[in-house]
Amino acid sequence: MRPGSLAAVLVFSCATSACGGPSRGAAYDRAYAAAARAESAGRLSEAVDAYDHAAATAIRARDRDQAHWSAADVLSRAGRLADAVARLDAMARDGASEHQAEAAYRATLLRIEHGDADRGWRDLEDVPRRFSSHGVGHVAVRRLVEHADTLGTEAAANELATLDRDLDKTDLAPLVAFLSAEHVEARGDDVAARDAYLHIADRWPYPHGAFFDDALWQASLLDEKLGRARAAADDLERLVEKRETTSIMGSYERARYVPSMLRLGDLYRDLLHDHARARATFHRLYTDYTNSTKRAEALWREAGLWREDGDPKTACDRLSTLVHEFPDSRFVPCATSACQGLERPSKSGAPQECREYIQNGQNGRNGDEAPAPQGFSPSSSSSSSSSSSSSRSSSSSKSSSS
Repeated sequence: MRPGSLAAVLVFSCATSACGGPSRGAAYDRAYAAAARAESAGRLSEAVDAYDHAAATAIRARDRDQAHWSAADVLSRAGRLADAVARLDAMARDGASEHQAEAAYRATLLRIEHGDADRGWRDLEDVPRRFSSHGVGHVAVRRLVEHADTLGTEAAANELATLDRDLDKTDLAPLVAFLSAEHVEARGDDVAARDAYLHIADRWPYPHGAFFDDALWQASLLDEKLGRARAAADDLERLVEKRETTSIMGSYERARYVPSMLRLGDLYRDLLHDHARARATFHRLYTDYTNSTKRAEALWREAGLWREDGDPKTACDRLSTLVHEFPDSRFVPCATSACQGLERPSKSGAPQECREYIQNGQNGRNGDEAPAPQGFSPSSSSSSSSSSSSSRSSSSSKSSSS
């Protein structure tokens, strides 16, 4: 039995006063359940007839509508496309139908995929304009732009311009603006694309702008590419500034927050040469983002900066926190070998040895790992100190040239 059919049977089997659900009528319940059983068994013609019978016996308009939708879906799967499209068109014209938007979109797809593509694409243009506040409007916009892309750069530009004109005052305007900015970036105009992304963040700010975070992230990447490291950092600071906390549920985390904090620390360290702000940023990731899997890495990066700036005690304090709070972290063996007296926890599940890709890894902006804390050595011998000093000098030269 298909999951959807099983769910339908379960829902309608509980449509009684004992379950506290609405009264749909016994005849409707029996007919719909019979239709779902026939559909799951592959008796599609029987299922269509049973759904039609359910619609005819429905007491509530929404139940009748659901039965009509289910019948159209079965008709399309049975290969009776003309009948399916006719029913979907009727539902798309019915302003009282709860499936009006989905029916309009589904009819366009059936036409596009089964021999009437020209009519289908024309009809699809109407879907976001008729249903701009419905989810199918978003799907339709993306599908139209993807189709225009296959026809060439000019066709895509024209499609986006038309959508921007027609949907500017609707819920779909931010989506069209973001897709337009992506296309400008794809054409290689980094300045115009950066300005377009910042315009999105300005016009549709947090918390109502669905593309606020993505727009600022993309703007920061372009600012960095354009040699504007300070502007790139400002973009990211503006993004993470909107993070909210609550004593009830913790915080409102968004996907770009932690990556933005890591990039901020890297920007301050590598391009702006502001180690104090880099350390503070990495430490803020550790203290504030308590559900992040990057907290140990943030401490590792922060410790490297403390040591590089001549404060090995604070560096080892940070690594001690890392070892005891994240005993299974891959950074544990690196931390214990870096600080004398810092021991591996007895129940640690971390690797036994410090991985070379961590100890000698590239900085976080060019790879997944931060460099090893500069100057750390498991021994206090003069040869080790000399080697560490040489390593630190080499790393500093590499950072300055990046």
